[in-house]
Amino acid sequence: MRMTIIDELWNWIMASLGPYHEIPESTFLILGIALGLSLISNAANRFLVDIEKMKSVTKEVNAWRKELDKAKKANDEKMIAKLMKKQQAIMKLQSKMSWDRMKVSTLFLAPFWLVWAVLSGFFGQAIVAVSPFTFPWLIDEKLPFFSWYILCSFASGLPFSRILGINPED
Repeated sequence: MRMTIIDELWNWIMASLGPYHEIPESTFLILGIALGLSLISNAANRFLVDIEKMKSVTKEVNAWRKELDKAKKANDEKMIAKLMKKQQAIMKLQSKMSWDRMKVSTLFLAPFWLVWAVLSGFFGQAIVAVSPFTFPWLIDEKLPFFSWYILCSFASGLPFSRILGINPED
């Protein structure tokens, strides 16, 4: 049977990952990949999205919400009506900023899925990390690829967004 280029590439990738199939190599490889992908994604957002405008919109939306909450607590019907007239404009601003960020995310979706497919194909359900403590949603401290990758991604996403200044609440 003749192998295609894709089959050869897949076999080469799997052979290249071979030394990383055991703990702690697998632990550090997945951590490094999650950190790298998170950094790339956050850097793209930093350079392709108007961060100052996003912060301005976030500030405006938060101020509107605060006023609306205050008016509701005071049961001020006039103020609520006045603020509700602005609701559509506020939602339009939020939608535009969400769309700008979504465009950047879509740009990286296919490469991220490719990395995910390769790594999950290689590691499967193998234990790739052992936590020194248990997490409430996990059965034990032995982490398969999926759990470890998600933990690493979440743990690196917020710090990188803060370092690069793309967190609109900052």
